[in-house]
Amino acid sequence: MNKTLRIEPLSDNAALVAWQFLGQPLQEWPSWVQSNCSLQKDADGKFELRHERRSGTQIVYLGEWLVRDLDGGVDFYTDAEIWSRFAAKR
Repeated sequence: MNKTLRIEPLSDNAALVAWQFLGQPLQEWPSWVQSNCSLQKDADGKFELRHERRSGTQIVYLGEWLVRDLDGGVDFYTDAEIWSRFAAKR
């Protein structure tokens, strides 16, 4: 199942887009994820997405979410964090 949601911060009106990494093949990733991330395996053989930022590499594991903001920046959240910080628009 491919999950992509439009979300809003609970304290603001800015619209964001969130995508959950569930091990989908590259061709099923949204274009903004394809252009910002690479798929690798960690030392234990678990899949991870790597997103390079000025502050360093972000690693996103299965079940975690990538969120694109209005400026095109990308950040990641665990499943618990996303539901506590954002309201989903369905």
